Amino acid sequence: MIIGSILALSSVLIGAVSQILLKTAANRKADSFIKKFLNITVIVAYGMMFGSSLCSMFALRYLPLNLMPVFQATSFFWVLVLSHFILKEKILKQNVVGICIIFFGILIYLM
Repeated sequence: MIIGSILALSSVLIGAVSQILLKTAANRKADSFIKKFLNITVIVAYGMMFGSSLCSMFALRYLPLNLMPVFQATSFFWVLVLSHFILKEKILKQNVVGICIIFFGILIYLM
């Protein structure tokens, strides 16, 4: 169960980092339509998403299926935190309320 939890959390963190990479790539100016989607940042981000999917599949070998949504729901928190530290985005009151609702939902689900 610990191995599955580590794999599931790794999957979520890898997915969150890949979302941040995609967001940085989307904010950059590109000369052409092709260059906007065929650059190293986008390719690495999609590769990380593929790796995240693989981690999720391997996590399901060790975890019950009903626990995966709990781990996946934490991705909103990780994207918010990474956006704040990497992209220097402000954390708004609405963001904090949303994250609290998500964690409250996770607690209810686990009871």
